[in-house]
Formats: sequence, C-alpha cells, structure tokens
Amino acid sequence: GLEEARANLHPSLMIALHRNTNDVQMQFAKLKAATGESTAALRLLAQEQIDVRELLSKDDTSLKKAANAIQERRTRTKSDVKAHQDIAVETRFEENVKIFGRSLLTGTEWICESGLKSASEIVNRYDLVSNRLLPDWERGHFCFAKYLDSLLESRIKALSGQVGKGKDKDSTASGSKDDDETWAKMVREDVGCQKYVLQALEEYGRALQLGTKHVFQALPRLLSLWFEFNSIDPRPQRPDDGGGRRSSSSPAAIAQERVALQLEKAQEIANEVIGRNVRAIPAISFYTALPQLISRVGHRDKMTAEVVIIILKRLLTRFPQQVMWSLGWLRNSANSVRQRAGHEIFKGAQKNFREKEDMDGQELLEASKSLFTYLISVAKHQPKDQNKRYFKANSFKYRGVELSRFVPPVQAALSVIPSTIGYGSGSSSRENFPAFVPRMRSFSTTVGVMASKARPKKMTAFAIPAGQSPQLRRSASSTSSGRGQPGDVGEMHFLVKQEAKGDLRKDARVQDLNNVINRLLSGHGVNSGSCGKRQRRRLHLRTFSVICLSEDCGILEWVPNTDSLRNLIMSSYNPQAAPHSMRRRGQRLGNFMDANIRNNYEKCQDMYFKSGHLTRAAIMLEELIMKPFPPLLYWWFLQKFLDPHAWFEARMAFTLSAATWSAVGHVIGLGDRHSENILVDTSSGDCVHVDFDCIFDKALLLPRPEVVPFRLSPNMLDAFGPTGAEGAFTGGMISAMGTLRDNRDILLSVLEPFLKDPIIDWKKHRSQQKQGVTGAAGTSTSEVAKAKRHIRTIQGRLSGVYNLVNPNYSKIPRHDAHEQDDDMTHLLPLSVEGQVHKMITEATSNENLVQTYIGWMPWL
Repeated sequence: GLEEARANLHPSLMIALHRNTNDVQMQFAKLKAATGESTAALRLLAQEQIDVRELLSKDDTSLKKAANAIQERRTRTKSDVKAHQDIAVETRFEENVKIFGRSLLTGTEWICESGLKSASEIVNRYDLVSNRLLPDWERGHFCFAKYLDSLLESRIKALSGQVGKGKDKDSTASGSKDDDETWAKMVREDVGCQKYVLQALEEYGRALQLGTKHVFQALPRLLSLWFEFNSIDPRPQRPDDGGGRRSSSSPAAIAQERVALQLEKAQEIANEVIGRNVRAIPAISFYTALPQLISRVGHRDKMTAEVVIIILKRLLTRFPQQVMWSLGWLRNSANSVRQRAGHEIFKGAQKNFREKEDMDGQELLEASKSLFTYLISVAKHQPKDQNKRYFKANSFKYRGVELSRFVPPVQAALSVIPSTIGYGSGSSSRENFPAFVPRMRSFSTTVGVMASKARPKKMTAFAIPAGQSPQLRRSASSTSSGRGQPGDVGEMHFLVKQEAKGDLRKDARVQDLNNVINRLLSGHGVNSGSCGKRQRRRLHLRTFSVICLSEDCGILEWVPNTDSLRNLIMSSYNPQAAPHSMRRRGQRLGNFMDANIRNNYEKCQDMYFKSGHLTRAAIMLEELIMKPFPPLLYWWFLQKFLDPHAWFEARMAFTLSAATWSAVGHVIGLGDRHSENILVDTSSGDCVHVDFDCIFDKALLLPRPEVVPFRLSPNMLDAFGPTGAEGAFTGGMISAMGTLRDNRDILLSVLEPFLKDPIIDWKKHRSQQKQGVTGAAGTSTSEVAKAKRHIRTIQGRLSGVYNLVNPNYSKIPRHDAHEQDDDMTHLLPLSVEGQVHKMITEATSNENLVQTYIGWMPWL
C-alpha cells in the first residue's frame, strides 16, 4: 500500500518528500498569518512552547540536537517512521536543523508584526537563528539587522519623548533639523542606542558577506548608519554655556567627559567593524554604493574618512576602467579636502598596480587625468562667434595610452550585470560588466555647439569593436585621428556642458535610483507576486549616463533618435482639418510667444491670481485655448509609424513608459516637466525624461509653482488612443506604483543617502523660471535639512498618501463659490488604484493646469 511505496523510495526522493511535508505546513501557517491569525500560525509551526533561552544556553552540538528533535516531533507521522529510517541520519539531521531555523525566523517575523512578545525575547530568537543555528544564512542576519535598526529608532523616540515634554509649540518649526539633532543627542548619551548601532552594523556586514540578495537595501543602510553614527561629535559646543568655561572637575563636566569617552570608544569599534568588512564584502557590492561612498570622503571623523578612502582605492584597483569615471572629478574639485582625497585615492591605486607589476592599469589612471582635463576644456570653451554651431578642437593625446583603453562613459559599459553581483572577491571587470560595448578610437575634432542657453557641446567619438586595437590609426598616418576611418563600427555621441546654475550630481544620483527601479520592475528583488504581469507590460525607465568632470562640468550620454515633446507636436498636422484651420498644424500650438495664445493664457491666469476666481479661470482655459487648439500628437504616431503593428507597438511603448515615469516622478517629487524636458524616441515611441535638477518638490517653491504631480497634458492623452488615461496608461501606472510601494524599504534605503549627501548643492536650480525671493534658497534652515524633510513626504507617497500641497491656496484667497477641502483628508492613505486615480485627476485638472508657468505650456 502507501506505506510500502514510501518505504521503497530512494533516499533522495525521501528527502524531497520530507521537505514537501514541511513546505505544506509552512504554506498553511503563512495563510493563517496573512489572515491575522498569528497565534494559530505559530501553533502550526510548533513554536508556541519553544524555550529560546534554554536553547541559547546549550552548546552548538546540543543546540542542533534539540532543534532536530523538535523538528522530528513536528513533522513525523506514524507512516513516516519506517521511511525515515532509510534516509541517512546525518543528512536528515542537517536538513531538520535548517528547516527548524528557517521556520523559527518566519515565526519571529510574525511575532514582530503582531507584537506577541517583548523586544528582548525577539532579539533572542533572531540571535538563535542568525548566530547559532544558521550562521551562514544571509537572510537571517539581514532580518536581525533590520529589527535592531527598528529597535534603535524606537528607543530614540522613547527617550526623546521624555526629554521633549517641555518643548513649546514652535519648537518643531525646524523640522528634520531637530530630528537629526535629537537622534545625535540620544545616541551620544545613551549606551543602549550605541549597542544597537554596533550590533546592526555587525549583522548588516555579515549579511553582505554571505550573499547579495539584499545588497541594494543592506549596503546603503550599513553605510548610512556608520556615517551618521561617526558624525556625532563626542564633545559638542553647547549654546547654553554662556561663553563661560565649566570647571573640568565639576560633576557635570566629569559626566560629560565620561559620555564622550564612551562614544569615542563605540565609534572606534564601528570603524573596526567596517574595516573587517572592507575585504570580506565583495568589491562589486561596494560598486553599487559608489556615489554614497564618494560623498563621504571628507567625513568629519578622520578614521571614517580613511576607511572610505581605503574602500575607494580597492574599487579603483579592481575596476579601474569603470570606477575612474565616478572618481575622476574629485581631483578637479574646488574643495581642497575632496581634491586631496581624490589624489590620494588615485595615487594609492597606481601604487597597487606598480606593486602587482600591472603597468597598463597604472598608465590608464595616469592618463585619465589628462582625459578629464581635455573634456573640461571642451565643456568650458566659448566660441568667439556666438552664432557658430561648431568649432575645431584639438585631438586627445596621451603618451603611450590609446583612447580605446578607456571604456566609454555610457550606461551599458558602467552598469553591473545583475547576475554577477554575487561573484567572489576575485572578480574583475570582465566578469561583472558587459564585454560587448564598443570602445572609443578617437574623438572627432569637430565639436557641435547646441543652441540652448548653457551652450553645451556635442562631441562625437568613433567606435571600434571591443578588444580591437586601433591599428588602422597608426598605419594611416596621413589620416587625421579626428575623422572616421575604415574599421570603425559607428559613432558615439556625448553632451559635455558647464553648469552655471544646476548641479549635475543630482542628475547622476537620480539615474542611479532609476537603475534600481528598473531592476525592481524587471523582477530582480521584487517583493510582489505580480512580476510576470509587470514584465508583460514592459515597464521600464529609459536611463543614460551622467558623469561629473568637476563641480560645474559633466559629460552626458547622448540619447539617440530622440526629439522633444514640443518639437513633435509642432511638426504634427491633422490631415482631416481644413487646410487653413488653426486645428490643422501644431506649429502655432508649440509657440508660446504667439501673441494670441499668450494673451489668452495670461487672461486665464489673471482671473485666478488677481481676481481669485479659479473655477472661472479653468473654464476660460478650456474655452480660449484647449478647444481652439485641439491635440495633434495622435497624428504624429500615425504618420511616423505606417505599419499597423509598428504603430501599435510605438503607441503602447509611449503610454507605458509615460505611466512608469509618472509614478516614479510623483514619488521623488520630480518637477520642471515642461515640454522640452520630456523626449520621445522617434524609433520606438519610448518616453525619455531629462533634467533632474528640480526634484523633491522643489518645483513647488518656484515663483509659479508646478502644482501637478506629473505632466499629463492633452496631447499626451491624445497619443494614448481613444481611451485616453483610462486604458493602458492607468493599468501601467497601477503596476508601476504597486511595485514602488511593495519595495518601499529598498527605495528609501537608496533615497535617504541621496537626500543626506553633503556634496550636492541644493541651492542650485536650472529652471527656466527666474528665481525670486520666494525661491528655494535663502531661508534660515539649511538646504540639506530641507531635503531631509522630504523623506517623510516620500514615505507618505509610498504608503498611498497624496501629500502634494498646492502653495497657491494659502497665498491667494478664493472669491468664487468654493468650499475649501479639509486638509486632513490628504493624510488618509489610499489603495494603489485609489492613489493612481487621484494623481491622474490632479494632473489633468484645468484648475491646476491654469496655475502653471506659461513656459510649461499646459495646452500642449
């Protein structure tokens, strides 16, 4: 019968059956936990009566025997007795220990969510799993680290609540600045907080040593915690001292010195923990957090800064061709500390190459300085004739080093292959980065000058296959290296520019975030079970490389086959309209200097800004501009893509990419979305956003605030097809927003270091609007503190809260019959579908569109 059949099974099949039995029990338990019956779930896993303290008191051998015995009792039935005897005892023993440890971790997570046990009991359970039963399991250490992190925050809140009872009502005006000061004060004075920090660092580090599944969440948090902890001054200047000195022998002074010594000791231990992990964590994992490491080369704690420089030296030695593009700008920095750090990192890496007798690597890093100098000189060049659209530049030359030795600064060459992040410490760029990307043979000596205000330069590089030496250049001595030659496989184009107002480091960091989001959308590290649906929808963000050459100069990867949304609309025409009708061509529609359109739009705005009648202004916008100038972008797609299948694919690509950008843009507060900052790939229909300077709701602080969550203007809706926003756009946006909300911890772990980056200049803006007194700069609170405040805003949006507050409502009184909404309703979280519906409603509302800057051209 059944028992005889089971008894005759092969041992390997018996092990599989044993696992399946546990899997079935685990699935039943998960079902109970999902429906809120955590106690019943724990009972199914037989964890109610487990004495964790008793297990922890045992030695390793006795502990594993006890775990095996518990697991045997939980899973074995009478019919299993004979069959289990056929499985190797040692194999079954190890399997039972593993299953028990994993189920114990799952049960512990349910206990945390339900609050069934005290913090000390939960810590003991995590400790039992991660450090005793399964010390080589990455997830156990990662979950333990996250719990310690949450305990740290809870303890700080509890302590600060006791301290802050006497605060006056205005004491919270400085927002996150007070939060940071409170965090630092509590951690400085409380040994318990310091203990949690050190334990969390240990566990995050151990998780990163054992695997890379959680690298995009664990590593940014490990570095943030380390940097913030070691940035606390053990002996801060106290403003209430009144300028007088306290006696060093007074009780208060002695207590303060004791606190300072304790903190200094803890900070030294933190540096030792990270120091041990420098070699133990794979170098490619650190590469994923390169911008965060670079931002702290000037850390206030010298030992911390030294460890950061050691990590960067290791990365530059391991991946010189890729890392030099990220680090090169430090040597050209106007800040003396960063400049010294940059020289130290490059000299240290060059020394490492000489010691290994790798002269190719040493020469490459030496030549990189000349390459950066060359590119900066092109970026800063100002032709004497302002009307010229090109100029002649010198060729890049460096003794003995061909340009083909450098990987091109393009996204494909600098992005890690996701499946190779887990490679060991001996991995090289050949294993971790794509090998198919062509190399640059030489730059063209003809450099284009773009017509925009910043006068960026368009450079061309002649491409040759990867791995091929440019022998043709040497043999053809009569041919200039600045021209195309036989053997070239194409051209690469770059935009080099000098920023007078903006900060390209913001753009670079947003591209890093977008790459993380693309990994989530493709299914790498996604927590939601709807990965297949997202893949079918082909949701993605089109990204490009942004490399800083110095604080004010940079080189951007040229996105081929793209044109601005405004240009496409201006080139569109409706063949069904009358030949001389305003409805036929988009040339006039895209010209915001058109007197008729401009005057009519100003009348609409005056109706609200001067008269306070917003409803009437919205009606006027519809009557004076929207109806006389109907959208035309639908016709551009129809005329560009003549094949029906190509037309459908291009329209769908435009719709879904616009939906993805809309979801991401709202979460990070991306503004300044005028019609020239949104490009369209004319070969595929993909939507491409550029210029990420105005992020984290900075557009709300412009003289004419941008009060829509994203751009969803009439022509975009027209291009989506007959269903407008109700079809594929809404479906794509729900999927994208669902992914972001499901992976909020990963996104916040990437965003928080960005917001707290001390290198980025938050005062700079390159918006087309002129900055007035009400702009983003010039308040008493520091710009960095303002940026930190947006963490809470982003957390709210990832929880379903629509918290984009229109500043005009508090400045301009309304005189029409309008009942002001209750501000508290905006604090209520919505479902993903409800949140998307709310965002689309706000983005298409004429009452919001009429308030935007005329250069934004809301009618397009």
